[in-house]
Amino acid sequence: MDTVSDWLRVVWGWLNPAETLTSFLLATVAVSAAATRLMRQLRRGAPEERYRRWFVEEYRVYNPYLAAPETLRLERTLVPLFVTEEGRSDRIADAGRRIADRNNHVVLLGDAGSGKTTMLKAFGIAALGGVDGRGGTGRGREVPFLVPVRLLRGIGQAGALTEHILGVLRSRKGLALTKEEAQQFLAQTLQQERCVVLLDGLDEVTPTAYSAVRDEVYRFLSDHTPELPTANARIVITCRRLTFLRIADDWQPERFGAHRSYALAPLRDTEILAYLRAFPDRFPDVDGPQRFMAQLRVSGTLGLHRNPLVLSMSIGLYAGRKFPAIAHSTARLYDEMIDEMLGRHSFRADGLATGVNEFDQADKLRVLREFALRAALGPQGFGPFDRAALADFVSATGDRLRQNLNGRADDFVDEIIDRSGLLSPVSDGQYEFVHRSLQEHLVASELLRQSDEGLRLLRERAMEREWRRVVLFYTATADQSVVTGFIGELAEIDPILACACVAGADCLNPVGFAVLERMAAPLRDPRPPVMLSALAAVLSATASPRAAIRDAARDQAFTWLTKVAGEADAADALGGTHETLLDVMTMLVERLGESSVSRSMVVRLVGVVPDDPRFVEPLWRCLRTAEGTTPDDHSLVPLIDRLVRLATDPACFAALQRQPAAHPRFATALLRQQVYPFRRGLDRQSNLVTLLCWAQEVDLDAPDVNRFLTAKATDPVRWASLEADWRRRGASVVVPVFGAHRVDRHPTERATGALLTVLSVAALGAVGWDLTRPDEVLGLAGGITTVLLAAAELALALTMLGLQPRIAVRGVRVWQSNEWIDAYDDPRSRHWLVPDTGEGPGLTG
Repeated sequence: MDTVSDWLRVVWGWLNPAETLTSFLLATVAVSAAATRLMRQLRRGAPEERYRRWFVEEYRVYNPYLAAPETLRLERTLVPLFVTEEGRSDRIADAGRRIADRNNHVVLLGDAGSGKTTMLKAFGIAALGGVDGRGGTGRGREVPFLVPVRLLRGIGQAGALTEHILGVLRSRKGLALTKEEAQQFLAQTLQQERCVVLLDGLDEVTPTAYSAVRDEVYRFLSDHTPELPTANARIVITCRRLTFLRIADDWQPERFGAHRSYALAPLRDTEILAYLRAFPDRFPDVDGPQRFMAQLRVSGTLGLHRNPLVLSMSIGLYAGRKFPAIAHSTARLYDEMIDEMLGRHSFRADGLATGVNEFDQADKLRVLREFALRAALGPQGFGPFDRAALADFVSATGDRLRQNLNGRADDFVDEIIDRSGLLSPVSDGQYEFVHRSLQEHLVASELLRQSDEGLRLLRERAMEREWRRVVLFYTATADQSVVTGFIGELAEIDPILACACVAGADCLNPVGFAVLERMAAPLRDPRPPVMLSALAAVLSATASPRAAIRDAARDQAFTWLTKVAGEADAADALGGTHETLLDVMTMLVERLGESSVSRSMVVRLVGVVPDDPRFVEPLWRCLRTAEGTTPDDHSLVPLIDRLVRLATDPACFAALQRQPAAHPRFATALLRQQVYPFRRGLDRQSNLVTLLCWAQEVDLDAPDVNRFLTAKATDPVRWASLEADWRRRGASVVVPVFGAHRVDRHPTERATGALLTVLSVAALGAVGWDLTRPDEVLGLAGGITTVLLAAAELALALTMLGLQPRIAVRGVRVWQSNEWIDAYDDPRSRHWLVPDTGEGPGLTG
């Protein structure tokens, strides 16, 4: 074959043209299909990117208790919520930061409505870089999987938790990964140790299912299977605090692994104000948040509103009203909130028929109340329910409704779901109340409506853990004739629960006193779960609607706490935390006007206050109430001393500076200058300077606090010149400094250098000798020239020997050092002298 064309003709002859064409077309289709699949994947994004988008879209909406849902932007939520570490009473930090600690599993504790679930959602969004979170996905970022524990299915079978996560990845609308994609995505996050499972609501598991859930978590964390090594995952669990105290032994490191437990702290005044200011549309006036805060104080419900759930409900109900009649109890607040949400869309705002409710509001409330009780008595308890079950219930009870539904039960249910915001979807056809406490309140309301039958049902369930808050809601709302006998009966079985009921119940005084007397034994119980539960119940009883019971509960709590204050290890006596002490201090300050001894009681307790920024607020508020007293009131000395000592901690100092300013009459401009004679430090109107004025007036002697006060007490003159000396600390005279260092040279070069050195030194000696003679040979000018040349030669010779001269300059201080200048370096005093532009360590909100 001479040509290529001849060769191609032979090859074509060997092939069947029809088969070749078919093969070519099949290859073309296969390539096209692969290209189409690739393009679709590119459009939808890789599994992790799709998951990120889905997670953000799914969980960014929160707080249905406002007039409209809010987007979970981190600066508009109650994030950062603060936590204290269980067992470490002196530590406080941002909850989001603690959850993000990848070195440990985390147990996040809190009361109902304290923000546990919102915290998990906000952390997940931030970790994935969504909404306001910074960064994005990548090998260094954790990938969160939010798992409501109550939704786990088949929990008795091994792998239930893993299957739940894979099921979410495969089935959720907007995500819908293939089985292979879901498996590969989860495996990748586990192998890269980036998987964090957010188990929400351990307390919502029924007692019969709890052991299976616990064992499944153990199994999940011990599975090292190469395909899905779930042992590489990190776990964050949320649980109501008192519930976890009862099961804490099941979550010890030897079974659960290394972990830290944190308790969500109640909101401080500054955090409440910060949250209120995040809604300018609801508080258009500049002083709107402050006025709303003042209204909460006047109503006596500020303590109630330290709970994020209650606060968000109140904003939805009362924000924008000039003179809001704020509910005085949690039960009443829930009633108003449910009524408000069911009444949404009831009126035309735009003259159109769209968006107007069709069904009677009272009918919807009746259905929700009755169905909430029916569901709670069923196998799912306070968990999810089928939408179809609710529709069937509406159909079955339609005859009792005011409005004739005419077979429109499904439309009735849809209006509740779509327009009230009281129910939220869990999965296809599955719904739940947006917050468990809503269902608990509705159950209590229905039991009250059923009168004797309802009371019988409550007696049967009162000792079940899941019904505890139902009991509290019931007793807070029931008539005195009913609740008095019930609490008396309950005290025989569970005095702690009976005491907690006294907080909201209008029971007769003798019954309330009897319940409080029964608390003496639990308060002496050495077991923290019992003792802390008892103390929490007594503290809650100090908010009783009956003045006599309030006073009795207050005396009992104060007696116990002041007894603890005199013990060597108060932290251990309080179960390892000072949460209870913070509760009582805050409550005392909020009711200072009710008792002449309240301030003295605060003073008696300040000795056990830890270095925790949350204590600054109640102590400062207590001190501010003494603005009009005589400046020599020495009963305030312990209070002022504790605040001064707290202010040595940068985080507590930052909290102090954020408090409202105090203006005692004696704190004149002259006194402020005397206690703080520095110009470039803090503003003399700042709270710290005011505190120092108070310390001066009561002759507080605390020189051991930090170098600032030590200098002031020891050497006032040098202390007053501290700032000037610190500013002159760099003043110096520049002086030359000569030196040399050795460098290795070649032997020949060193020998030459040695010879030249000898000759140079000899020449210098000879010239010097000549210059001393009366009849010198060289003369003065010649001698100086020769010395200079010999010195230059000597320098060159020394260089040959390997000596290299170095000339430097340095500053020599020309002033006597102030012995107290280290106050600017002491971590306990430097923030008193140089303004800190930040919020202080550990504070971000």
